[in-house]
Amino acid sequence: MMQEIKSQKLLAVLAGILLLSLSVNEALAQHGGYAGASSRIGYSARGMAMSNAMAAVTSQGSYAYYNPAQSALFSESRQADLTVGALQYDRVFQSTGAQFQLPPSAGISFHILRTGVTDIDGRTQSGYPTQMFDASEYQLASSFGIRLSEKMSGGIGVKFNLANYHPDLENTTSFGLDLGLLYQSDRNINVAFTVKDMLASYTWNSQDLYQLDQARNVVNNFPTRLVWGLAWQPQAFTISADFEVQVQESETTTQEYFVENGTPNLQTRSKNITTSTSKLRLGGMWNAHERFTLRAGWQLPDLDDSASWGLSSGFSVHLPFDMLSPSIDYAFVLEPYQISNMHVFSLRLNL
Repeated sequence: MMQEIKSQKLLAVLAGILLLSLSVNEALAQHGGYAGASSRIGYSARGMAMSNAMAAVTSQGSYAYYNPAQSALFSESRQADLTVGALQYDRVFQSTGAQFQLPPSAGISFHILRTGVTDIDGRTQSGYPTQMFDASEYQLASSFGIRLSEKMSGGIGVKFNLANYHPDLENTTSFGLDLGLLYQSDRNINVAFTVKDMLASYTWNSQDLYQLDQARNVVNNFPTRLVWGLAWQPQAFTISADFEVQVQESETTTQEYFVENGTPNLQTRSKNITTSTSKLRLGGMWNAHERFTLRAGWQLPDLDDSASWGLSSGFSVHLPFDMLSPSIDYAFVLEPYQISNMHVFSLRLNL
């Protein structure tokens, strides 16, 4: 009788261990997002009003943030952009950039992005308040483009990313590489292809944050982005489309419990997996007047999820000043999954 009771207890313990193992595996399988997501929000009001479908768009300026080959576009002046966004949930978005010609057939551009969240309420694992802090990311990028022929341009971009997420967590940095091609036909049709964020990743170690001696380095890779762009640009309007495949490499960890010689043991296994997500962005622009331009866009960040769509719209006012030829740009963005919206304001100067 006693032996039967002991056997039943052992079976109950083993069943509990099995359920715990299954629950741990399920929790570890949940997706937590991709590294560097805030740097992919966009660059300025002009691009964001068109849902960032800008890889092949060359009307009213250059957009090297979307395609480094656009750094080679010829311009008689030096383009400069200043942007600030008003976002919900205490988020911050700011950007600035400039582009310069390198005669006879090249150009170079620079941009800086600042994103983050302010006034985060820090808590202990027990829920007690500790301190208020901010989380932020910065991206400093430079792109070089060259005109390979009258119709074809190529470019390469280098990015430096820095993330500051917590006062007790050491900042992490990352370098990324972009490549791009742009073909401009005689029929007002542009075709583009870019590969973005190659080699970029963040490496973390939370030993100081959680005061754990067994902490290890965790690597969060940026997704590699393959973008095909198409733009039709008659004089009065522009219609553009970007199709993107986002390839993500990540590490998954599973834990298995087993009993050996009467002693329970825990075995941890890790493996790398590759997943991909397809995205579609559409944009449009209408030159309603020499001093006024209207823009709109639609995007589907995940083609497998029809509820992920987002909308955007905006306009540009081209001020009647010969000095600097300034333009004021505005974009209203309904974010993917309609979780919130943002207002984006930009100032375009031609130095």
